[in-house]
Amino acid sequence: MLAGLGQVEAADSGHVYQLSPIVVTATRIRENAAEVPASVSVITADQIKQKNVRTITEAINYLPGIYSDRPQGMSDNAGGISIRGFGESNILVLYDGMPLNNGFSGGVNWSTISIDDVAKIELVRGAGSSLYGGRAVGGVINIVSKNPDKNSGKIYTEYGSHDTWRRGVNITRKLTDKWSFSAGYENRRTDGYRKKLSYTKKGATKTPTGTVGTGYEESKNHAGDTIYILGNPGTTASKDNTYNFKLRYNFSDTKSMMYQYTHDYFKYYSKDPVSYIHDADGNELFNGSVLLPDGKYYNFSEADFTDYYGKKKTDIHSFTYKDDANQILFSAGLVNSKDDGYSTGSDLAGEGPGSRNHYPNKSYKADFQKTWDIGKNTLVSGFDIQRDSMTYNQSKLAHWHNWGSITKDVVTQGGKNLISSVFVQDKYKFNDNWNAYAGLRLDHYKKYGGFFRGTKDGQYLDITRDTKTYNELSPKFSLEYLPNSSTTYYISYGHSFNAPTLYKLYRFDGRYIGNPSLKPEKTDTIEAGIKKSFKKTQINFDVYHAKTKDLITTERAGKYSTFINKEKAKRTGFEMEVRQKFNDSLSAYANYAYERATDDEGERIYSIPRHIFHAGLNYQKPLWDAYVEAQYVSDRNEKGDIPHHLYSYDAIYTINLGANYKFAKGATIGLAIDNLLDKDYWSWYYYGAGRTYTVKLSYEF
Repeated sequence: MLAGLGQVEAADSGHVYQLSPIVVTATRIRENAAEVPASVSVITADQIKQKNVRTITEAINYLPGIYSDRPQGMSDNAGGISIRGFGESNILVLYDGMPLNNGFSGGVNWSTISIDDVAKIELVRGAGSSLYGGRAVGGVINIVSKNPDKNSGKIYTEYGSHDTWRRGVNITRKLTDKWSFSAGYENRRTDGYRKKLSYTKKGATKTPTGTVGTGYEESKNHAGDTIYILGNPGTTASKDNTYNFKLRYNFSDTKSMMYQYTHDYFKYYSKDPVSYIHDADGNELFNGSVLLPDGKYYNFSEADFTDYYGKKKTDIHSFTYKDDANQILFSAGLVNSKDDGYSTGSDLAGEGPGSRNHYPNKSYKADFQKTWDIGKNTLVSGFDIQRDSMTYNQSKLAHWHNWGSITKDVVTQGGKNLISSVFVQDKYKFNDNWNAYAGLRLDHYKKYGGFFRGTKDGQYLDITRDTKTYNELSPKFSLEYLPNSSTTYYISYGHSFNAPTLYKLYRFDGRYIGNPSLKPEKTDTIEAGIKKSFKKTQINFDVYHAKTKDLITTERAGKYSTFINKEKAKRTGFEMEVRQKFNDSLSAYANYAYERATDDEGERIYSIPRHIFHAGLNYQKPLWDAYVEAQYVSDRNEKGDIPHHLYSYDAIYTINLGANYKFAKGATIGLAIDNLLDKDYWSWYYYGAGRTYTVKLSYEF
């Protein structure tokens, strides 16, 4: 889709900040970021290399309006990011043209990408459906990988707190004037840190079972309820291996094609469980009883200390053809999440029986784009087609750590969707000071192939879901005024939509019932902003209002919850950013975002933070560089919630710093400290990391 565009600008500067990089994501045209009618941010490879960054979410976390709810770091499986209060299923994430949003829930497997292979990341906030269709409601993140265009190589290793490793190798070779390739491998693993609590609210019986122990800790949860903590299931450990390969052929200086393959195998699990309950000799107990203040015993077992055992195996294939002379771009590919899910059981060794939830999914995508320059008009048009499919299996396992030990398939369900689209955008240049953009996209959406085979409430069912289609028009209009070369004013209106994800349409897991009749959510966004640059200063300010209708929510239906189109939501906010380059060595930035999100009754949506603030200072010399940055995210607790307790959403205050030193040609050593002040916080039942250290060593040749 956008693969290959703008890659030259990604790493052509040694400075920490480029005040005006070239971007393509905002309008599908190569334009100066300061002169497009949208709120745009760019992260370069140099910035990524300088900081202690292991994942894409860490790389973009300090951009305006971004909130990363991933307290378990690179081991995080459930957490994601938000832009202007929109979650991952409302944010389109592209990797060399291929959407990374999975076909199951619309979420993103961030472990798929080796951060060391990223040339740059372009982030566009606001409505993007006129160019990109569904998902592009809150914004678009375009991740561009490095081109295999020169002979180079890199070997690197990092080690940090919690026995955390990141190590890898990348090699690029120019075989001939026409052919080049690159290959890379990265391994990431960590023992992680404590993530949850094992607890009970009360005793259950007057009769103990097994050894009676002592040692529970009395506490409270966010609602003020008393809880008795038995221990915890251990730390959030993970292992991850990522491989990538690229082969590029240059027909000429302006025409090329490239094939890329990425494979990622990510495994997450709990390690080293802890019990606070001990017998009379001080031995740790995972089976036994404990007497609680209510005069009753709580009989516990290893099941109280077990947690998920999960895997993700992902293959990404992408092909890109680019003709710069004729302004033609074509991309196609497949994202295959072929082993995605988790298992649970009741014994710590994983050898006993359990169950598995498995949801493999695929996304095929093809996209064509052509640009014409006709007088005062720059016209972009094209088409794309995408098909998503998912299968959701629930199975019984003989050994819950062994996914091949299936004894019974309980439920098999799934479905598909197909989206065919055409789009057009015209940029009309009235004169040197005024530009107008008008875009329109037509999406034809078809959901089909839905089925359910399994047992529900003791009855076996074999259901085929109805096929349904709908069409959606997504217009966008923007007007910008450039009174001089250093100032841009803009205002825009955009309509976006988000089709229901496949699991909301078809999933049944014993708690939730999918709804095949769901309609897409629709959002209208109005935005205005100013971008002003001085000699060494860039100031950006924008204000927006987004109104969503047919919001998908849940409703209780007997003992199950089902998904329905019911609520509305409004998001009103502003973002401001200042970037200052003091000299060739020293630069700084600060950004602040405010958002008021309310439902259809005018009540605050507490899951969206109201205040987000980031700031940083960067220093760079030929042989060494250093940085310090701070983050504040306001709490997301509802009225009456007690902060700093289980199930609270606490405010986050963190300060990170680091430095790198080039001690020999091509060789660099670095030290980073994250969460310098060792601040604690809860994010629901996950506990954030405290202070961590990382030592880095790399060699480029």
